[in-house]
Amino acid sequence: MFKQMILAAAVAGVVLALGASAGAYPVAIQNPGLEIPVLLVDGDWAYSMDGEGWGYVDNEGNIGPWNPTTADFPGEAPEGENVGWANSGDMVIGGFGQLLTETLGAGMTYTLTVKVGNAATYPWFGYCVQLLAGGTMGDSGDEYADPITGGFLLAQDYNTLTIADGTFETSTVTYTYDPVHSAYLGERLQIRLLCLPNPAEWDDTEVEFDDVKLDAIPEPATMALLGLGGLGLLLGRKHK
Repeated sequence: MFKQMILAAAVAGVVLALGASAGAYPVAIQNPGLEIPVLLVDGDWAYSMDGEGWGYVDNEGNIGPWNPTTADFPGEAPEGENVGWANSGDMVIGGFGQLLTETLGAGMTYTLTVKVGNAATYPWFGYCVQLLAGGTMGDSGDEYADPITGGFLLAQDYNTLTIADGTFETSTVTYTYDPVHSAYLGERLQIRLLCLPNPAEWDDTEVEFDDVKLDAIPEPATMALLGLGGLGLLLGRKHK
């Protein structure tokens, strides 16, 4: 009996300690490093994003891939060759959006990380990284990005980082499921990477993004209970 108690305490401790990470998995994102289309020469850029996962949000399609030079970023792209650029287009908050195949689930925590850049060669006024549930991808009918509209905002990082000229910093957005959002269960998750305009000037501002990742983690308490249930069955068999 004493040995069973020691075993139970030990296993329960391990289950509780590992509950936060057990079952965690990366969520699929299309073209997360903005490497498509391929741009072979430093300084090359494009508007074309059709069929590459990303659509535009509110800025008339002023987004695309860019292979920056060392004058823009001394370290160039944080991951791969390309970054994504988005400007404020007509003084609005706008940029990239992507509807994922992953849907909002109960008992889940989602952690979104994005490298956010401030190019030394373009005006800057800030950024916003958002995680939403729902939304609609339209069809622009041309080679450029399609528009994304709608969606319910779950969590965001609204320009909390100080990013020096020519550098990137990592933005992190975390959302843990709240039952008040039950109406959105089963809705596809949406990522938005946005550029903030400078209301005092009419020149476009610009933000760069790279290395987009989203991790999904089941609620630790749920994983711990499942583990403890299995432990109970194990001890029950041993007792018999």
